[in-house]
Amino acid sequence: MIKFREFLLKHRDFLIYTVFGFLASVINIVSFMLIKSGLHVHYIFANTLAWLISVVFGFFTNKSIVFKSEYSTGYALFTELIAFFFFRGMSLLADSAIMVLGISVLHMSSFWAKTIDQLLVGLLNYATTRFTFSKEQKAMTARLRKLRQERLGRRRTPSSLPEPSETSPDQPEKKQESH
Repeated sequence: MIKFREFLLKHRDFLIYTVFGFLASVINIVSFMLIKSGLHVHYIFANTLAWLISVVFGFFTNKSIVFKSEYSTGYALFTELIAFFFFRGMSLLADSAIMVLGISVLHMSSFWAKTIDQLLVGLLNYATTRFTFSKEQKAMTARLRKLRQERLGRRRTPSSLPEPSETSPDQPEKKQESH
């Protein structure tokens, strides 16, 4: 019993992600089928809309429930949202490629192509989602933000240019003494 509990604690993120990833996949598949057959649109268009619906669901559940990433500032939320959508955008490319392969090349039914697609894309999504909400990513974002602020500060007051009162065109530059 103790080993099972240790296993659960050690793999908590993955296990909870699996539950909410499964729910996001169900939302994706159901949305895809409803949009495709209800609106009679091309499967790639239906796939993209279903992706968008499931990504919005996935962002908030992964942030709040799975990885317990706190809402600290609007900027932090925005950077997590951008990172999440960036990585999920990459998975949309894989998602669409699998759908084209399954439906147009292998002539599978839309449902089975979408189901297989969600299993494969789910693995990619776990890796990228874990990075998006990780402490390491937040530390990297903070370092990048600090570096950006330092660069902006240097642009505004460049230290390499002399102050107008220090030298004039008629006077030679003063040599600085080394200490």
